[in-house]
Amino acid sequence: MSTSDEMGLTPEAAQGYEEFFVPAIFDQWPPIMITAAAVSMGDDVLDVGCGTGVLTRELTQHVGDTGSATGFDLSESMLGVARDRCPDAAFKQGNVTQLPFDDQSFDVVISSFMLMFVPDPEKSLSEMRRVLRPGGRLVVSVWQGLENNVVYRDLVEATREVVGDDSANSMAWPFTMGQAGRLEGIFKSAGIEEVVMSEHDGTASFASVEDFVATEIQAWLLADSVDGNQIDAMVDLLRIRYPPFEKATGPVSFPLNALISKAIAV
Repeated sequence: MSTSDEMGLTPEAAQGYEEFFVPAIFDQWPPIMITAAAVSMGDDVLDVGCGTGVLTRELTQHVGDTGSATGFDLSESMLGVARDRCPDAAFKQGNVTQLPFDDQSFDVVISSFMLMFVPDPEKSLSEMRRVLRPGGRLVVSVWQGLENNVVYRDLVEATREVVGDDSANSMAWPFTMGQAGRLEGIFKSAGIEEVVMSEHDGTASFASVEDFVATEIQAWLLADSVDGNQIDAMVDLLRIRYPPFEKATGPVSFPLNALISKAIAV
């Protein structure tokens, strides 16, 4: 059995993330993030929380031979997949609250759907700002709140009914930073005052409603505490709560919306 890394992930779990979650959710976002950050030829770009490198590998195409794309993540298992998939980029392992880079090392720092998982988001943003050159762009994405991601809201409530409050609150955690005003407050606490926020519509796609629920549960902190009967019960509740799922027997797609923040280093 493989050894877990700093994040409790095994190489097999990281490979599963690449095979299932990247096509289902994440591979639509790199072009949006690259456009938001105005990445161009010759830029030195840092991808913080790069995971398996879905954004980093697209960055290598935009910066060209005169620029650089560096992926950074806490999980060595994720980085192992990233290095295999994108040998042209540099990847480093470490904690975002102590980035191992000199001041003013990058033209662009991007963080996609990572900030809501770190214990100290203010310190993390401060570090990202530290490594930016004057005039550099800091672009951060998080999921919008559950009020704007209704399928995940319904999944959270189904989890609450079937499993309990603690598990439901755990499922809701990735969406809490998208609540109105919270992200702006975190930027200000990090000493970054001028931030432009924009909402972006995305899509999640899974092979079936059953696949959606099982994948989300098994990939999350609840994998060892939720059994097959509970997953079936959550599927039934989700079909009731979200009418388009009522008779869906094949692939399903639904909105999964993000909030993107951009700041310029001064």
